[in-house]
Amino acid sequence: MLPYLTDAEIDGICDGLRQPAAKVRYLRDVLHVPVERKPNGRPLVRRADWERRQPAQAQNDAPARGPKWSKVAA
Repeated sequence: MLPYLTDAEIDGICDGLRQPAAKVRYLRDVLHVPVERKPNGRPLVRRADWERRQPAQAQNDAPARGPKWSKVAA
């Protein structure tokens, strides 16, 4: 297995973002993953950092914010 995430994996994580700087900001500020930059500006993320983050994210994610049907007036 590669020590760094591939560009395709990062593109999948940052789905919808096109600019390398936006991907770096998303990974760093939203997902809280340490990010370096490649010479071409694309993000470089160590696989160990990404995998270390995954279990913590699953425990800390709040459920989706949707209507609270028990609170809706009839």
